[in-house]
Amino acid sequence: MTGAPSPPAVTGSVPAALPQASLPPRVMGPAADPPRRSTSSDTSTEELSPALLGAIQQIVATALREHVCIAAPPRLAPPPEAEVLEEEGEEEAPVPVLPAGRRRDIPRPKPPEVPPQWLARLEHLQKGLQDVKYQIEGAPEDERQGVPFTETVMADELPLNCRTPAIAEYDGTTDPMEHLSCFENAALLHRYTDWIKCRVFVTTFARVAQQWFNHLPLGAIENFQEFRSLFLHQFASSRKLRKMELSLFAVRQKDDKPLKEYLQRFNTAALEVPAATQEVKASAFSQGLLDGDFFKSLAKKLVAKFDALLARAAKYINMEEAQAAKKETRGEKRKEIKEETPSKKPRVDLRERKPLSKE
Repeated sequence: MTGAPSPPAVTGSVPAALPQASLPPRVMGPAADPPRRSTSSDTSTEELSPALLGAIQQIVATALREHVCIAAPPRLAPPPEAEVLEEEGEEEAPVPVLPAGRRRDIPRPKPPEVPPQWLARLEHLQKGLQDVKYQIEGAPEDERQGVPFTETVMADELPLNCRTPAIAEYDGTTDPMEHLSCFENAALLHRYTDWIKCRVFVTTFARVAQQWFNHLPLGAIENFQEFRSLFLHQFASSRKLRKMELSLFAVRQKDDKPLKEYLQRFNTAALEVPAATQEVKASAFSQGLLDGDFFKSLAKKLVAKFDALLARAAKYINMEEAQAAKKETRGEKRKEIKEETPSKKPRVDLRERKPLSKE
């Protein structure tokens, strides 16, 4: 049919319904004749009236409304890497993962920067907790593996001529600062490195000090400065108290002692007060003198510096020693003369005496 217009294309929208009057009558029942198909020979362009075309469009629209539905969009399947965690008695809903084309690159916040000293402190605390946990579990002391030194300290090789310093052992009862000073002076002589100092310093421990070192956390000592601080902090109660300058004024010369003995005691006391000045020591020494020749000399001519006072005191010490030697010589001579000289009184023999007669 060349003259008949083509039917309109069916789209998602449904055309408006035509009025009922334009619809052809519909025959119902068995007596109704079956519709006859038109052929090209008996059908012409005049039979397709506008009313018939409208009816066909309405039938198609009704069929679309009743039998055609809009399909839902397909559900996105999770990618292979998405796993659903299932536990006993508890299921977690799978997290939908968008495909690569629909993912949104959400910028993640950067973690805050941690200062290096905090990281070092955290590592030290973790090592301490591990050591405490090891002790709580009841492991015997002789089963401890490792030493309190780090791998860096243990990796330094000892020189061929390395020798242990000839100093006294430290048992925790004496001043730790004195022992540390002796060791550091010996380390200068042997030219120990910082890490070798740590390993050699342990060889000077005994009894309580050795037990303290064995109980330190594993890997707690990284250098000698840290080892030094731990040592002084542990045995701080054994340190000698520093004396004040006023303690020098309590040193006095004894009545039966010479000037030399007083000077020796004063110098020993002054060594315990390193902060005392020359003027303070000179004043304290003068206050402790007895009323003698040297005190009178200082009263006539004052001496401000302690070094100058020592130079003058040396002269009087020599004088006292010379006088003491002279007195000792005189005493020996008198003793010899007394032994050699016989007594002038005649000796009376008591055996020759006669008993008194009784009258």
